[in-house]
Amino acid sequence: MFEQVKTLIQLITQVDYITYGRYVLNIAVILAVSWAALRLSSKLIRNVFEKVARMPHNKKETLVTLLMSLTKYIIWIFAVLMIISLFTPLQNLAPLLAGASVVGLAVGFGAQSFIKDVITGFFIQFEDQLHVGDWVTINDKVSGEVEEVGLRTTTIREWSGKKVYLSNSEINLVRNYNRRDMRAIVSATFPFEEDPREIRKLLQDVCDEMVDKYRYLWLEDIHGNLVEPPQIYGVTDINTNERGGTFTVIGKTKPSTYWEAERKLRETIWLRSRERGIRLAYPRRVYELKETQ
Repeated sequence: MFEQVKTLIQLITQVDYITYGRYVLNIAVILAVSWAALRLSSKLIRNVFEKVARMPHNKKETLVTLLMSLTKYIIWIFAVLMIISLFTPLQNLAPLLAGASVVGLAVGFGAQSFIKDVITGFFIQFEDQLHVGDWVTINDKVSGEVEEVGLRTTTIREWSGKKVYLSNSEINLVRNYNRRDMRAIVSATFPFEEDPREIRKLLQDVCDEMVDKYRYLWLEDIHGNLVEPPQIYGVTDINTNERGGTFTVIGKTKPSTYWEAERKLRETIWLRSRERGIRLAYPRRVYELKETQ
């Protein structure tokens, strides 16, 4: 027991606390300076873009988040290299990584994925596919508002509040609902027993009501006239699942009122149909009974 304690004391006394303390202090200084540089660069980037008056707000936010993401990667990569250099000189860093085959392979695959994400993100911005604040659908799977456009990832906030992180290289299809004007398209199916002429009168009255009561939903030109007011597009389908004929109503809306316009239009068609005794179609089955001899 005495020999074990003596050995432990010898190990403790052999530790160079000054050297290790210097390492810890240097690492803490590097991390603190990196964190301060990140905060300072973020404020500087945002202040610079706030002075650019002619650029649209969503374009500003997109460039701000992109540059902040780029700055973050540069600062922290530099900090990691500085910490490694405390233990290994920079000129010996490359042979060290090259000698470790497993580490080198992992770094290679990681760098390949990283470069792919960065290049794809660059082309997404170069082609002006999306901005911060746009409502988009990505790959027909994720729908929501673009919250951040980073160097490697794009962040989408879904309507439910969930935040989705997408690697830029995984973005293949973008549906952007904030480009110019939108066209609301609402279809309603009526049974064959209903008179198409009465249905057309009903839908025309619905279109007139949408203009009178909900004019703010529809797109106007510089003179205050509706670009494309709600109107009957026509019969767009018939014998849909053996239920009846389908009428479609269309109208151009503002990007911000697209979904509200479609909801109001559907609800108004439903209410006015009930008031006039015109039925909307629903799945039915008709059985014919044959008389037996």
